[in-house]
Amino acid sequence: MQYANTWPLSESGYELEAPIGYGSFGTVYAAAALEGPNAGEKVAIKVIELENYPDSNIEEIRKEIQIMRLSSHQNVLSYHVCFLSGRQLWMVMPLLEGGSVGNLLKHRYQEGIKDQVLLASILREVLEGIYYFHQNNQIHRDIKAGNILVSRSGQILLGDFGVAAKLRQGMSARTFAGSPCWMAPEVVESGGNVAYTNKVDIWSFGITAIELAKGRPPYAGHPAMKVMLMIISNDPPSLDEDEEFDASFKEMINLCLQKEPELRPTAESLLRKKFFNKAKGVEYIRTHMCADLPRLETLVKLPKDRKVDRDQSLGNMSSGSGGWDFSLSTGENPLSGKKQNDDPLEQIGSDEEDPLDSLLEEEN
Repeated sequence: MQYANTWPLSESGYELEAPIGYGSFGTVYAAAALEGPNAGEKVAIKVIELENYPDSNIEEIRKEIQIMRLSSHQNVLSYHVCFLSGRQLWMVMPLLEGGSVGNLLKHRYQEGIKDQVLLASILREVLEGIYYFHQNNQIHRDIKAGNILVSRSGQILLGDFGVAAKLRQGMSARTFAGSPCWMAPEVVESGGNVAYTNKVDIWSFGITAIELAKGRPPYAGHPAMKVMLMIISNDPPSLDEDEEFDASFKEMINLCLQKEPELRPTAESLLRKKFFNKAKGVEYIRTHMCADLPRLETLVKLPKDRKVDRDQSLGNMSSGSGGWDFSLSTGENPLSGKKQNDDPLEQIGSDEEDPLDSLLEEEN
């Protein structure tokens, strides 16, 4: 058996247990390592079926892997190891048994989180992760509750980098990507043709703050096309004046949700806002949100049009209501119906061996 950083490098080194999440690229399973120094340790394994993906999609997966590989921050999800098993890619990650905050909203906070100390504590941890991204010239581009993962100890991590872009210093992104309700106006308007900056994450962060406070983002339930048009034509979303939230919370959201990107604050300056003085950190999150969570797999619902079978093709699987929401953008512009190609400047380099290299060489 081969190992990388003490983790097995083959399918036989792990036992898959219950599925805990679904996404457009694959299924996430709870699992256990069977061999080596970490035998018996619980992990999450994202199994990605590569058979139905053209090279362009494989490049998107490569980006996700490389961003996770290069990330080193307490609020950003990393992975233990990844390897090819036939035509599947296995990504072995820490198991965060609290699932996603999006999942907790669905099952525990349908009307939103009203404890403003808890809100501030969660959002500050998320913002620290965003700040790390921006310091490293990265854009996440899909900040939302479903991509915020939580451990039973209360640790908050940003996950799902399938649409994240690595930016060279001073450059901007052009790709049309993200989840409709959380998209910044400049992303919708650009259709992949106008450059935008990491301020798109600040807009998405403001939408996520509303999502956590109310249980759902603005425009939820509308078709994607209508959401896009509303983002462009309507005034920025906000909390109603009569809603019982602190003025500093409303101010922070309003600062984030400005249609002109240059008027939005940076992640660094947002961290200094008065609202985050309320934050009490992971211990408060653990005692007030995570102490009595049920087993994650009991909260996961299989998408209606899918059965649990890890050997089936996963290429068209849509995001379900499971614990780890790995819903990834396809890169399609709903306003034009056309695919957008990534700017070459966004390609990520790494000196480490990439498990997808051999696959791409075979197909070339």
